Amino acid sequence: MRIKLHLYQEKPEQLIPINYQYGISSFIYNTIATSNNSYSKWLHDSGFSSGNKKFKFFTFSRLDIRDIRVIGNKLKIFSDTLQLIISMYGIKSFDSFVTGMFENQKLRLFDNATEASFIINTIETEAEPEYSEKMIFRTLSPIVLSKKVNDRTVPQYLHPDAEDYFEYFKRNLEEKYIALCLHNNEKVIERKIQCLKIISTPKSRLIKIKEGKIDETSIRGFDYEFELQADKEFMKIGYETGFGINNSLGFGCVGVK
Repeated sequence: MRIKLHLYQEKPEQLIPINYQYGISSFIYNTIATSNNSYSKWLHDSGFSSGNKKFKFFTFSRLDIRDIRVIGNKLKIFSDTLQLIISMYGIKSFDSFVTGMFENQKLRLFDNATEASFIINTIETEAEPEYSEKMIFRTLSPIVLSKKVNDRTVPQYLHPDAEDYFEYFKRNLEEKYIALCLHNNEKVIERKIQCLKIISTPKSRLIKIKEGKIDETSIRGFDYEFELQADKEFMKIGYETGFGINNSLGFGCVGVK
């Protein structure tokens, strides 16, 4: 399922960190914990798993802000209102509390120098798209894929033009599908992911997680439009949970073109 949060500034012209993704991810985790602590603990500790791969099965878009200015490593917001899309895989045990858990909440984004607060004004549930075996998507947050090279501790982030990009794109969707089947005690059926076609010029995005802290990391993803040919189940998984990796940190959220 997918919801859109309509937020408004508690104070005018607030500053937020330019790398705000980790702050939003923490806000979502904390909101889930407030509504359902046992589910939150399970999601944080294990989540959906397939082999040694674990997935949280949620993602979110970049903030949609109409009037904004970059000032150093900050964003100054001139718009009164802004929007955020949160997307989660629709399972029955989850749907019962998702629509209400963000009510009366505040999103706070801060670092060592600034703090901003946004009040959730309205929550809009978005209709599920009609899935087909050929669809065109556009990124609402960058898609990230990576691979390990030799003994390097830092992964190599893949450019969409890379020869093995589709291989990793496909493998990630298949692993998510298997994890979902295992969670629901369903039989894994062979499904096809036939073709990925990039139809716009990819734009590189480097985003810092936990910026300024000892465990700061940088993640590189890419914004682009793409056409995917695959079974409908893979379309649903990618649309609701995000394509690629690091989805719960705000990567891989897409809209239907």
